Amino acid sequence: MSLFIDLLGSIALLLWGLRMVRTGVMRAFGTFIKKFARRSEGKVLPAFLSGLTIAALLQSSTATILIAASFSGQGLINVWTAFMTVLGADVGTAIAVLVASQKLTIIPPLLLTIGVFGFISSDSNKHQNIFRAISGLGMILLSLSMISATAAHLSESGEVKQFLEIFANKPLFFITFAVILTYLAHSSLAIVLLATSFVLAGMVGLEAGLYLVLGANLGSGLLPLLSNWKAEKAARIPVLSNMLVRCLSVLAFYPIVAYSSNLAPTLISIELFPALFHLLLNISVAIFGIAFAKLILQTSETLLPNNPISEEEFGPKFLEKNEISKPAISLAYAKREALHMAEITQKMVFSSLEVMQHNDQDLRLQIRETDDQVDELYEEIKLYIARVMQDHLTEEESNLALYILSFTTTLEHIGDIIDCSLMDIAARKIEQQIQFSNAGLSEITAMHEAICANYELAINTFISGDAELGKALFETKKAMRKLEKRSVATHIQRIGEGVPDSLVTSSMHLDVIRDFKRINSLLSSVAYPVLIASGEIPKTHWKRKKQ
Repeated sequence: MSLFIDLLGSIALLLWGLRMVRTGVMRAFGTFIKKFARRSEGKVLPAFLSGLTIAALLQSSTATILIAASFSGQGLINVWTAFMTVLGADVGTAIAVLVASQKLTIIPPLLLTIGVFGFISSDSNKHQNIFRAISGLGMILLSLSMISATAAHLSESGEVKQFLEIFANKPLFFITFAVILTYLAHSSLAIVLLATSFVLAGMVGLEAGLYLVLGANLGSGLLPLLSNWKAEKAARIPVLSNMLVRCLSVLAFYPIVAYSSNLAPTLISIELFPALFHLLLNISVAIFGIAFAKLILQTSETLLPNNPISEEEFGPKFLEKNEISKPAISLAYAKREALHMAEITQKMVFSSLEVMQHNDQDLRLQIRETDDQVDELYEEIKLYIARVMQDHLTEEESNLALYILSFTTTLEHIGDIIDCSLMDIAARKIEQQIQFSNAGLSEITAMHEAICANYELAINTFISGDAELGKALFETKKAMRKLEKRSVATHIQRIGEGVPDSLVTSSMHLDVIRDFKRINSLLSSVAYPVLIASGEIPKTHWKRKKQ
């Protein structure tokens, strides 16, 4: 019994280590990672390599696939580019498995020492998250050695041997078992590493280990498919396409598992073979997916039902129409409505760049109409909060009511900046039929990408009330200030050099940069109540100057 507890503890440590790596990397480099994923539009190799790199960094193909799918659903990248990114993510995770499966006895304690003491001694949020990821990697490697040692002891147990002998010639059991484990663990990487440890310890044979690898691959395709099932159709197509390719590849590899397990010991070390088999399987998935991408995507589009056509009606969706319930329930409804409003303004922000890039008059008019919906929602939420506050509220409920009101006011201001300023700039640009210079558009795109990432951070901060997220959101002001200064300086330099497009669009370029900075400042203000509530009063740039 104690051995099983040791095994479960080791697996828990492995999963926690994976989570620490993913959390640390996303918090430290999340904006860069999302920029990297979006800048591969329409090209096979850049899209594939971006997926591979991000999955290797995050130690998770599922997280990478969901990022690519969300970009596709929002129209930031096309479905084909998202699918190429997904295929790269599959290979990236397989490479991470190959590296992590090596026995590096001195590395885990070294990484844990660097990660833990670095985290404790660092005051910078970014540095702390880097050290968090390093310590997570140490946990992964340490847990693997613990799993191998525990599995070796279990393999000597007569009861365990008898149990495994029952399923010795039942490959479908091992595949199904691995699919279930992958779903529960939310990590194919963890299950492939677990299978490798079981094989090395003699707990299962190499053939059974390879069937576990096949099941982990199926489970890895199933995870994002289920997570994304209610998303936009454009977000579901690359995910379903990935699952179809995985199913076909697993069917192709299934008949050769027995032959491979017999041949492997004569060609390569058993320690490497499950990870290499996993890598070969995912390379095959990628090759097949790239070669038949058009057919696979068309098949997925045919299989998936269209999103229900529903014209977004103006007005609230979640606010109680008649009587106000208990304050706690009413505020929960108000928070849901605020998130609904946030989603609408987020789409306005996302779409604003496309209007600037392509002089899209129809999209510009659509964004302007959307702002009317934002204004109406704001009025409804404001009146609803006022009605709730007429009741006797606790201090916590009063603070939440004011926070919701502050958040929606911020969203309304963002909508006004897009409608009354950015779309007016776009109208002049469309009317004059002019374009930003390539360098100028690149700078505007970089600021837009940062705002999109910060928008998600602002929403997550509002939902969670987490002080660490609030600190990260507040720090985006400094990064945005640097982007603005750099863009203005290089723009003036281009004007001095007489770049024609820069001369024609000079005032527009500077106005867009200014508006993007204003939007980001509003987003960062979402962090203030969270930080103040946690006792960490933020110091503004103006205050630092005065001190």
